[in-house]
Amino acid sequence: MKKMINVLLSGAGGAGTIEIIRSLKKTGRYRVIGIDASPYAFGLKLADVGYVVPSATDSKFKAVLESILDREQPDYVIPLVDEEILIFHTIASQFGAKVVAPAPEFCRIALDKWLTYQALQKAHVTAPRSWLGNHDPRKIKYPAVIKPRFGRGSRGLAYLKQSEDLVKYFQDAPEPPEAYIIQRQIEGKEFTVSVVVGLDGSVLSVIPKEVISKKGITLIGVTRRSPKIEDICLKIQERLQANGPFNVQIMMDEGEKGNTYVFEINPRYSTTVALTIASGVNEIDLVIRHAHGEAIQGPIEFTPNLMMIRYYTHLYIPESQWPFHRANVE
Repeated sequence: MKKMINVLLSGAGGAGTIEIIRSLKKTGRYRVIGIDASPYAFGLKLADVGYVVPSATDSKFKAVLESILDREQPDYVIPLVDEEILIFHTIASQFGAKVVAPAPEFCRIALDKWLTYQALQKAHVTAPRSWLGNHDPRKIKYPAVIKPRFGRGSRGLAYLKQSEDLVKYFQDAPEPPEAYIIQRQIEGKEFTVSVVVGLDGSVLSVIPKEVISKKGITLIGVTRRSPKIEDICLKIQERLQANGPFNVQIMMDEGEKGNTYVFEINPRYSTTVALTIASGVNEIDLVIRHAHGEAIQGPIEFTPNLMMIRYYTHLYIPESQWPFHRANVE
């Protein structure tokens, strides 16, 4: 009997993580460890073992994570919460675990939207014209979008029609202006793209998904074939050397040329991983099997024009059967 591959995933309550846990367990190859800061994260119950941990910004997080890694000895760790990614990179190798995420330098750049913009310019990848928040409001081209340089899920995002809107935004902003990025607003179709890259830099698949409806995360999406988007993602890997799976967010304008603009990169799997898996590309299993030494030749084909409609369901159980509200690591 083959030894099970031990995998630890963070953000166990996330919509994407829940589907990742289900898909990995379905293969019969994995023992799954889930961690989350919420004691009611549903993925904790789906995983073979679950831990409630402090948030990544808590000073105790690193020590708790080290304790779990030492106890569980995972072969692979998959950080799915932005604030945790570089922490995982710092400590995982001490416990013999590989991080299923891009290389640390790529992560550092991608986690900062201003550094991402600068890197894309240097790589000659088209991005919306961008400015730091402390730029002269009168010299910004409107309409524009403002959001924190560090952050996820559309938190702190606002639309600006004129310079007065920017001044008003900063009246209530919790951080100084230089902590924000302003981007020219592009009207058109939005795409979220799974770029399935092995840890050695091999591109295994690129799956563009058109965002039909979004509220923080994609609620309705459709897989699309797009050679133009695929070429952009291949260029990002070639020039920025992610060397691990990442997600690219793109706007395709409504003009005749259909110009494409990369407005964000996430150095992790996105919440639309569920649609990627349903389309025939289990991007988590693929990268792990590839890292484990299996010969996988890309690109792996996916089913185009497959729609995902995200919905929510409920679990009803006696409170005594949900132990995670009392679980923690000393």
